[in-house]
Amino acid sequence: MNLTDPMILGAAGDDAQIDARARFLQKTYTWLCAGVAGFAGILASFEHVPAFQSLAITLFGNPIIAIVTLLAASFAAHAMAERSPINVVVYGLYVLVFGLATAPLVAHANSVAPGIVGQAGLITGIIFGGLTLYVFKTGRDFSFMGGVLALGLFAMIALGIGGWLFGFQLGVWYSIAGALLFSGYILYDTSRILHHYPTTAHVAAAVVLFTDVVILFQKILMILLRSRD
Repeated sequence: MNLTDPMILGAAGDDAQIDARARFLQKTYTWLCAGVAGFAGILASFEHVPAFQSLAITLFGNPIIAIVTLLAASFAAHAMAERSPINVVVYGLYVLVFGLATAPLVAHANSVAPGIVGQAGLITGIIFGGLTLYVFKTGRDFSFMGGVLALGLFAMIALGIGGWLFGFQLGVWYSIAGALLFSGYILYDTSRILHHYPTTAHVAAAVVLFTDVVILFQKILMILLRSRD
């Protein structure tokens, strides 16, 4: 894929603007790959690093503390995303928090169905790659989806809290809905990055894409696990 192609960039400006947008996209996806690699490293080492296990229990052993931790990490990552160089440190901590939040699920999946985590990762990569390629090739702007996606996210959060408070089980359809929702977010966020983000906001762009990828991975892993029941 040629990131300097004006048809892909949706740029109508001069060569300098096109080059700046291309460099921005390259930096964004480099930082995204770095975040995913760090996330994978945390998952792979979790069972062998007692400090990671203790942190996971402390931060995510209680649902209320878990919600506060994730919200605080998300707020910090987005608030600091354009403040260099602290944004790199905050992004690293954000990756750590999501890695620790996901690692117990991955450890459980490895214990009950060896190989299923790799399947979830492969499916996530295919979906993310396919949706990203579609946005880049068509140049479509999916910003109009923002309101609907936000409503869907709030509904999922409300259902999750309700399930915890009232003790009802959220089955495989909840995970399927989550996977569809974050597939939509990949379209939405990729098109915003392509068309609307300033060319200095590569870390901010990487943060939103990293969030989409990780949550999509979580939902797909849950679908695969629940389909075995």
